[in-house]
Amino acid sequence: MRIRAFIISSVIVLLFASCHNATKNNSSDTPSTTVSVRYAKGFTIEHFATFTKIDVRNPWDTTKVLDTYILIDRNKPKPENLPQGKIVKIPIEKVAICTAVHSGIWKQLGEVSKIKAVCEPNYIDIKEVQDGIKARSIVDLGMSTAIDLEKLIAVSPDALIVSPFENTSYGRLEKTGTPVVQDASYMENSPLGRAEWIKFEAAFTGKDSLAEQIFTKIESKYNALVNIAAKAKTKPTVFTEMKYGQVWYVPGGKSYMAEFLKDAGANYLWKELPQSGSVPLSFESVYEKAENADFWLIKYNNATSDLTYNDLRNDYELYENFKAFRQKRIYTINTAKVRYYDEGPMQPDVILEDLVSIFHPELLRNHTSTYYFPMK
Repeated sequence: MRIRAFIISSVIVLLFASCHNATKNNSSDTPSTTVSVRYAKGFTIEHFATFTKIDVRNPWDTTKVLDTYILIDRNKPKPENLPQGKIVKIPIEKVAICTAVHSGIWKQLGEVSKIKAVCEPNYIDIKEVQDGIKARSIVDLGMSTAIDLEKLIAVSPDALIVSPFENTSYGRLEKTGTPVVQDASYMENSPLGRAEWIKFEAAFTGKDSLAEQIFTKIESKYNALVNIAAKAKTKPTVFTEMKYGQVWYVPGGKSYMAEFLKDAGANYLWKELPQSGSVPLSFESVYEKAENADFWLIKYNNATSDLTYNDLRNDYELYENFKAFRQKRIYTINTAKVRYYDEGPMQPDVILEDLVSIFHPELLRNHTSTYYFPMK
């Protein structure tokens, strides 16, 4: 009887211990908080007791994870039993950035001083970055597609932020010991979804609350403008861009540009296309559909002068046959003179306001444009 009682008691103790351990393990596997992501489809952020886990979905196959990042406090001992993923110590003290838009986000978060290296600085119109390049406190890593590894190693940043491309490997860069952080914001289908990636970048700086404040303000203004545009009695037709060589690239119907035009109360002529990226077309197919379109929007880069109707005609004489050309309803963005690429993605509300004022000027009287201006 004593032996039996001992066995029963031992089993009870083991079961209790097992339950206790299971509870402990489950609690460590359960996030204490999850960052609210309302529009972006490409990432999730979960805060655990001793680390933060970020998953970036593969934008080319959303059933898969592109990369996972495990963020740990740089001022505390490394936690044990961390999940699989690239470990990044936060808050980041030194960062290398490959694109203008991500540099703009770090400035918006008040962290521009952490930028110690950039790619293609001639495309980054941020004073602090340009001053840093001149003073050599910020290193020019060269082209984003051919980063200078020796310079990257010399900087030894806590992370290198890149815009990923399909089937691209970063093994060459990661051999330097620098974690490569893939920000796929440009693959989002909506302007607010793209802007919400400020929360992704903020997770590496410890400024989650600031990112939420910034985004909530953008979201509120954007949605208010959508409601204003919805009051318009008509939806003018619109097409975009110009031909390059023999090809004219138009935004797909699932692209964030198509979403902009819909939200601004316009009828985008290629809204039915299923693609989220650009679609190559011939001049003839564009002309056939857009000959009588009400508006034409163009982006270009020219630091010396603004594009004019004469320039457009001289570039390709058949452009003048479009109704939007004849009626002087072409609006342009000169990306050499406005900060469209480094600020624009994080100011969808400002871009939308420009677009609403173009298509429905009666709804936004006395509006001052920031990005789009009438061509002369």
